[in-house]
Amino acid sequence: MLTKTVKLTTLALILTLTLAINVGATHAQVMPVTAHVDRTTVSTDDIVTLTVTIVGETNVPLPVLPDIEGAQIIGRSTASQITITNGKASAEFNFSFRLQPLREGLLTIDPVKVVINGTEFETHAIEVTVVRGTGVAGSSSSAPPTPTSRTLSGQDFFVAAEVDNETPYLGEQIAYTVRLYDARSFGRGQRYRAPAFTGFWNIQEDERHTYNTVTAGRRYSVTETSSILFPTVVGELEIDPAVMEISTGFFGGSRSPQASMPVSVTVRPLPLGAPQSFNGAVGSYDISASVDTNDISSSEPVTLTISVSGEGNLDVLPEPGWPDMPGWRVFDNPPDTVTYTTSGEFGGKRTYHRVLIPKTSGFLNIPVVEYAFFDPKEERYRTISTRPIAVTVSLDATAQANGFPNAPAKLVIEQVDSDIRHIKSAPSSLSVSGSPLTSRPLYWALWALPIVLLVASAGWRFKERLLLGRGEVDNAAFARNTALSMLQYAKQSDSDHFAASEGALIAYLTTRLDRPTYGLTHDEVSSLLTQANISPSLAQEVVSLLNLTQDGRFGPAQLGDSVEGVLDQTERLIDELEWEFEQ
Repeated sequence: MLTKTVKLTTLALILTLTLAINVGATHAQVMPVTAHVDRTTVSTDDIVTLTVTIVGETNVPLPVLPDIEGAQIIGRSTASQITITNGKASAEFNFSFRLQPLREGLLTIDPVKVVINGTEFETHAIEVTVVRGTGVAGSSSSAPPTPTSRTLSGQDFFVAAEVDNETPYLGEQIAYTVRLYDARSFGRGQRYRAPAFTGFWNIQEDERHTYNTVTAGRRYSVTETSSILFPTVVGELEIDPAVMEISTGFFGGSRSPQASMPVSVTVRPLPLGAPQSFNGAVGSYDISASVDTNDISSSEPVTLTISVSGEGNLDVLPEPGWPDMPGWRVFDNPPDTVTYTTSGEFGGKRTYHRVLIPKTSGFLNIPVVEYAFFDPKEERYRTISTRPIAVTVSLDATAQANGFPNAPAKLVIEQVDSDIRHIKSAPSSLSVSGSPLTSRPLYWALWALPIVLLVASAGWRFKERLLLGRGEVDNAAFARNTALSMLQYAKQSDSDHFAASEGALIAYLTTRLDRPTYGLTHDEVSSLLTQANISPSLAQEVVSLLNLTQDGRFGPAQLGDSVEGVLDQTERLIDELEWEFEQ
């Protein structure tokens, strides 16, 4: 009896452990949403990047972050990769959010929740330690100092703030400008503490420049800081005072906070009469559409690219109203956004990539895509649209065999007679003439030939491995010489310096890291360099240079002296990388 009880107990334990393992494995397999930060310890001067990754699905919603107390979202970006294998699509989406810590202490990012196909998934909570930086110190909840004066009347310091439009429409861009007037001839140390901009979307890094002026009977050095804002609520809003912390001691040992007056803004609602396709876009835009090919087979996809460009808040721009796509299966990607500031206007381009797979063959049409927006300069709604695109879909052998729609029926051929008349009839009996094949030497020589070839191949591979070390040295020298030759050619020609610098650096890294680096994110390049024992500071210089070259290629043309020095900077960076690779 006791033995039977022990056996039953053991069997129950085994079943329980098996179920627990299966449940855990199943849970691990169906967890498509993860989150991580690029670092867990930052200062109040730094930016921390939160990345939410969604894998497996091809049509996913944008993650909505929880309220993050102690940090402000200052920007976001997306990256995606969709793979179609045998007609089945799989994807990976990375949503990155740039967070600016507001105070010291422990910054807690609560779980991010994403609903996919009716099922809610959530990530784990993340904690980031924030330490005091060299910029804004202390808690952001402390009240700013009281402005000393409303007007500039000859005092040593004065801070003024204004907006270029006090009555914008909802979502219309305004420029907030702060000017510090400093009449001293020494001690130019300044720290700018921007307001919280409650009720506004602020996505752009502040622009700052200095100049001299004479006013109120004194000569002043003026530091001007501009921020681009987009109001997100309707009604009366007040922008808190901006604060400038000024070094008052000769050696900068003490600081005097100077504050501006608050600025009032009255945000107007959008007018009535919006078209039915209007989704909330405000600004001035153009739209275009293209496909990567107009002639495909029934087993191939076509990529439809829709680009919306112009002036406005591109980072939160609503999607177009997508029309029905009869005859197509549609897979959406998150949009790619490139933004820039030109002459104080914030704009750029948002690009949507839709992967289309045909359901039928023949001549298929991609219909018109309309986009409606409110133009605040013209104070009216506008609707723009693309042109229809025709695509020819031809049948391939696989689709026809699988009964693809519109495939012609198979023609059945029936044999009714034979048109071959044999000259010699078959013999009545069969016999072998001569000696058997196995008694011939050539027969056994052919059997031994594969073994001889296998031994020769193994010897050849062994020789290649002996020469591999010598080849790696040659590859290293080839990588450096090739990259420097590309840079030297760019210096002597009228080619794009930014493109030449990026191409030389990517070609060098591809050879040195022994894997393709073109198309990788900058974080992935930095990770590969770290794995190759490159110092973090040098890896960060590589990432900074790649950012500079991309800004130079795709951003505004006004980049100052960066164009002239980018080739020399790339050459210096390759020499430093070569030295660390050889250590």
